[in-house]
Amino acid sequence: MTTTKQMIVNAFNKAFNKHFYNELVVGKLAHAEFKDNISKGDEVDITMPGLVTLFDYDGGDLPNPEAATLSTCKVKIDRGKAFHFELNEMEEKMLQNSSDNAEAQIEQAKDYTNDAIKQFSAAVDSAYANLYTRAGHYLDNSGSAITLTATNAKDILAYMQAKFQRGDGKGHTNWIDGSMVCIIPPEYQFFLGKSDDLRYTEAGKEEIRKGYIGHLCGWEILVSNNIAQPEEGVFYPLFGVKGKTLAGGISADLNTTYYTPEKNFNTCYKGYGLYGVGAPRADYLGAAKVKATLSI
Repeated sequence: MTTTKQMIVNAFNKAFNKHFYNELVVGKLAHAEFKDNISKGDEVDITMPGLVTLFDYDGGDLPNPEAATLSTCKVKIDRGKAFHFELNEMEEKMLQNSSDNAEAQIEQAKDYTNDAIKQFSAAVDSAYANLYTRAGHYLDNSGSAITLTATNAKDILAYMQAKFQRGDGKGHTNWIDGSMVCIIPPEYQFFLGKSDDLRYTEAGKEEIRKGYIGHLCGWEILVSNNIAQPEEGVFYPLFGVKGKTLAGGISADLNTTYYTPEKNFNTCYKGYGLYGVGAPRADYLGAAKVKATLSI
């Protein structure tokens, strides 16, 4: 029979698995997979979405079907986050009372793990954002950062749209309508807000996604505090294809255990989560080096 303490461990794990993806912003560009039984330093395979090749057709029967090409990205699990907290007896009873309703139990556990989930997701987002150096489409001012203005804030989006649409010039384009995502820092949002082209409205959206502020130049625009900032005032907004540009491996098991300290009746819970990131589709990745100085 599952003990109350083990039930709480299970609820914490389920809350993490359910709500982790909702907290990702930069991770919207990634195909991420939860992995079981991984240790720090392991290298795991992430299977990216498949591609299909077109060929010339001159009539007649078609050749035998090809298998959709699945690409595999190897990601090293080289980072981690740990947690260690204490619950008093009253808090444990509150979680135990929700045990008859699995969904309610997960939501109750989320109240205690919400901040940890946000911090873990932010760490993964930040790791994704720092892959900008592998961008296939890159824009700067001859090595220097582009100083943002209300005008060029939109021009940068239009430039990246053209680069992605051009592709390899042989018919293959890196632009997929309805799947293009641009992730910018709040400073960039400030300059876009000076333009009449972008309206900060979520009317008509079936799902209000975290960070979403609108569409412009074909990009779904999301705002994140985790965009790479290698020096003061300089940022690297990212551009890519939803779920296809980056890759990530994340431990499915939070390795949670519990114990009761000496001279204490409360229960302590501790554990850790591991992750790793990669950029398997550099042709689907863009970055701009921008400088933003805010002023009224």
